[in-house]
Amino acid sequence: MIIGTWPEDYRGPIVIRGYHGETYEELIGAFHEDALLMLGQGFEPASQHYVEGEWAVSRAIAATILLPFLVGFLFWAQMLVHRPIGSLTVTYVHHDRRAV
Repeated sequence: MIIGTWPEDYRGPIVIRGYHGETYEELIGAFHEDALLMLGQGFEPASQHYVEGEWAVSRAIAATILLPFLVGFLFWAQMLVHRPIGSLTVTYVHHDRRAV
């Protein structure tokens, strides 16, 4: 799923797009599909930046408070096993194929 494009009107030689997904595979799949569409418009990926997802502090506090009731251990185990999905930012550069 695309979370943003700058500039929104695709004018100029550089376009920056952000991607996010429910799973890492979904995030990469969205990037691959979009990269093919962008390539058809003359844009090629120039750089990529992935930022690892983070758990909310409130979730960690709630899990810690629930530790005496043993439910907190389940929350902590789930948080340690399933890392949150981050976001991918890709910079596309427009190449004029006629200039080659």
